[in-house]
Amino acid sequence: MRVIRRISAVLIGFLFFLAGVLKLMDPVGARLVVEEYLKFLHLYFLMDISGVIGSGMALLETLVGAALITGVWRKIAAIVTGVMLVGFTALTAFLYVKNPHMDCGCFGEAIHLTHFQSLVKNLILLALWALAFLPFRKLEITRKVKYVSFPIAAVSVCLFLLYSSVNIPLVDFTPFSPGAELMLPEDIIDPTDDRTPTLSISDADGEYVDERLVEGDLIAVSVYQPDKLKAAQWESIRQVMEDAAAVGFRPMILAAATPEMMESFGLAPEMVAATYYADPKKLITLNRSNGGAAFLQDGLVVTKWHIRHLPDRERLSDLAAEDVTESLLSENNSDRVKLQGFLLYVFAVMLLL
Repeated sequence: MRVIRRISAVLIGFLFFLAGVLKLMDPVGARLVVEEYLKFLHLYFLMDISGVIGSGMALLETLVGAALITGVWRKIAAIVTGVMLVGFTALTAFLYVKNPHMDCGCFGEAIHLTHFQSLVKNLILLALWALAFLPFRKLEITRKVKYVSFPIAAVSVCLFLLYSSVNIPLVDFTPFSPGAELMLPEDIIDPTDDRTPTLSISDADGEYVDERLVEGDLIAVSVYQPDKLKAAQWESIRQVMEDAAAVGFRPMILAAATPEMMESFGLAPEMVAATYYADPKKLITLNRSNGGAAFLQDGLVVTKWHIRHLPDRERLSDLAAEDVTESLLSENNSDRVKLQGFLLYVFAVMLLL
């Protein structure tokens, strides 16, 4: 029975930890999920701190998972986990009854569950929790070394969140992930499918010019909050557009704004002329970084960059000369390896130390 209790606690811990890490890897996505919940619950006054709530909840979930895996402070961890599971279960039950058109966001963009699936998952976790921790008087004593492994894991998780805050997600689970091919709106079979990689853009005259996204080699800069960009960041965007044009790419800015707003920022005429307009939700899905860039070849998403790490002319020149398949592998596989290495390291610390 002792082994079963321990396995149950570790299973809950693994699920909490992985769910938390997937959201920590994508803080912008976590914020969007929280915003959906706040709208559904009519808690609009919390919108300004939705990002803090999203990252905070993801961090709490991850640290609780680490505590369950390592077995530290078992009674406190059991109480916190129980409260969280009861809250999650009540919320998912409410969602199941109301059935709004939204995702639970349990695993970020990696796994999408229906409201019924989310409810069943939480009920199973509650059953595992009861098996793992009831009655409290039978909880085991934690080995002292685990009070060393947990802080190491906790610090690593916090550093991971810091890294994710200034980079695009290491693994992209959105419909616009590298390797996805953009579809024109007229080619969509099911317009209600949110996972279809489609993006509609218009020019300054309001004419839709979606076909320009699937023609040739593009460097597309996504600006979903233009008023949030600083002068130095606009300069970085101008520089990458100049470098892209110099090596044979067609640069464009995809902005969630009006032509008048773009002109009000005092941008160079060539930047305003290369600006197209799109829905902010689509732009934030295309690239999580406000002002980040994406390389598209005939509508194929090849790679993306955060605004802090926009490519220089030499890198763009190399991309222009490389085969697109080679570019896909070289630009994106290294990030997957980083995530896998991080997870292996943290799990090794928690389980083996």
